[in-house]
Amino acid sequence: MPDSATANSRSSSLLAGLGWLEHAFLPAGAAPPDNSAFAHQRHSAAVVLDEQAVPAKSCDADGVIGVTTRPVAIYTADCLPVLVADDRMHHVAAVHAGLKGALAGVLFSAIDRLLALGARTDSLHFAIGPAIGPCCYELGHEVLDEMQNNALLRQTPTWQQQQPRNSRALRPQAEAHTQGIWFDLPGLARQMLHQRGIPAAQIEILEVCTYCMAEPHASYRRNTHFRDGYAARYSWIQRCN
Repeated sequence: MPDSATANSRSSSLLAGLGWLEHAFLPAGAAPPDNSAFAHQRHSAAVVLDEQAVPAKSCDADGVIGVTTRPVAIYTADCLPVLVADDRMHHVAAVHAGLKGALAGVLFSAIDRLLALGARTDSLHFAIGPAIGPCCYELGHEVLDEMQNNALLRQTPTWQQQQPRNSRALRPQAEAHTQGIWFDLPGLARQMLHQRGIPAAQIEILEVCTYCMAEPHASYRRNTHFRDGYAARYSWIQRCN
């Protein structure tokens, strides 16, 4: 990996503490390891094993589980990059969970597949990387209505009527365009993981908003507002032994 990419990548203290894996949430434009397995993402609930995603983008899926030492990866802009480690079987997973994919059940699919491979809910650890935060993620009220009618959710996700201020923003936050709501996408993922029995201590959220806090060109939504460009952000994880 280039030195500049290494310097600007982010990691999870939760996953790093396990000791048997490597991982990174890379900055915009940096490439994952050369032999990474990753799929053609469709905002779906589909999850595959690493051997099915080689060569890269040879199948459609939004989650890849690593059962070997090959790195598995996903690419995002504002969607959630979720890296998963099973401390029982030493399997890993990379999951692309935008709003559409999360509501379709991609996180549940990844959990179910890992459990079928021998994991337990108390052995699964989740790191949710940089994504658009509630400070910049405006949705129309009709989307909230759809979420309230989603059969997968046991409770309404977290949202605010007034835009929250982000004291750590490095550039201006998003401006209101629809007079809608400000939605907590990482919070939705955490809620769904809790719903499936994952303890709070096994979930880490890297609170970095791609719109107002991350490196330049990290946000697709920001590019639609300012035309300042964006590039894919890869996140990867790999079992070392």
